[in-house]
Amino acid sequence: MDQELLAQPGVRSYEMKSTRCDGSVRYDLNKKATLPGNDGSVGGIVGVIIDISEQKRMEEDILKAKNLQSLGTLAGGIAHDFNNLLMAIVGNLSLARMNTPDNGRLMDYLNEAERIAFLGKSLTQQLLTFSRGGNPVRSIVQPGSLVSSVAARVLSGFPVDCVYDIPPDILPIEADEDQIRQVVENILRNARESMPAGGRITITIRNVSISPEDKLPLMEEDHVRVSISDEGAGIAPEDIPKVFDPYYTTKGMGSEKGVGLGLAISYAIIRKHNGSISIESVKGRGSVFHINLPAYKHEVAREAASAGRPAGEREGRVLLLDDEELVLEIGKELLGYLGYSVTTAQNGEEAVALYKQAEELKSPFDAVILDLAIPGGLGGKEALRELMRIDPKVKAIISSGYLNDPVVADYREYGFQDVLTKPYDSNELDEKLKKVIGR
Repeated sequence: MDQELLAQPGVRSYEMKSTRCDGSVRYDLNKKATLPGNDGSVGGIVGVIIDISEQKRMEEDILKAKNLQSLGTLAGGIAHDFNNLLMAIVGNLSLARMNTPDNGRLMDYLNEAERIAFLGKSLTQQLLTFSRGGNPVRSIVQPGSLVSSVAARVLSGFPVDCVYDIPPDILPIEADEDQIRQVVENILRNARESMPAGGRITITIRNVSISPEDKLPLMEEDHVRVSISDEGAGIAPEDIPKVFDPYYTTKGMGSEKGVGLGLAISYAIIRKHNGSISIESVKGRGSVFHINLPAYKHEVAREAASAGRPAGEREGRVLLLDDEELVLEIGKELLGYLGYSVTTAQNGEEAVALYKQAEELKSPFDAVILDLAIPGGLGGKEALRELMRIDPKVKAIISSGYLNDPVVADYREYGFQDVLTKPYDSNELDEKLKKVIGR
């Protein structure tokens, strides 16, 4: 660069990347300019070096977010139809289990088939996490008990010693419990697989106050920090920036190895919870993941009270709205088996008319289950608005396989009392109805 400046005097700017002694990466912006001599020639060169590492990290975060949004658009397009098919499969398997005599081997086959079908639901939910509209369905969560329960399940049967450092005064968080479980599970699986011969995993949870000195893209407020460290092989410095990229994996591709989505999904989930996730790692000395989530400090008496309410009677009249005939058929079978009287509708207009007729005949429905998306007609959200004009106390459950719609995440804001995500089995269906009708 100096030779170029001597040949062509002026100003030059360029970036340089270097690795510090601790393995972290530094980016510098170099600016140089020539100084004229007394005889008109170049008398010297002056320069300045600016550390732009933080700016580079922010640019990488923005690029990751754009990549996740592109994947979300693709995933959202197929999720609804895929989950409707899974709904029919899971529903039939559930009915088969309930009508199968006590045959140990046959029941094992049905249980395994149902487990595999729910893996399809899990994959769809993971892909939809990338979607721009896939907001978390939040509740009050105790991070200590959540992390401990996930660790006990993921690490069971492996030669791993898990050490917990979780004080009793850890603040709760307001989060989507299933999504946070998914994040912790992804990180613990990576930690476990990095130590095939065994080792120690340490889980530390702390209440922390974020300040500008932390240089984190977070609000300056109280957070809960979950740190998960392992004694595995570690990650090379040049690979650390790629860890949260979609489809990046060191395990190879395949159903038993990995698809490189786990940490990318974890990154998307934590960002949607207004938190942050980062990694520190030294090749040959292990890794530590840090998750920061906003703390929730308000009283949760109302949540606890609603959880302890009596379920009430199970039997009742249920109106089921769905545009898919397969889903209507299996839903009617499941509800009938559980003891409910069922009326079905394939569009919102028909559901509203049936509900109004039942009210006029003094034989009202105890609950309605409304599919969110009805092509060419009233969907669940619009149908509920009409139903609330007929009966402001209507007890409605939203049903959807399209989990990135804000109605699913904020169902209470739209007048729904609960949500059923497709596919669901008879146990989940019965549990939701008992809770809603019991209210």
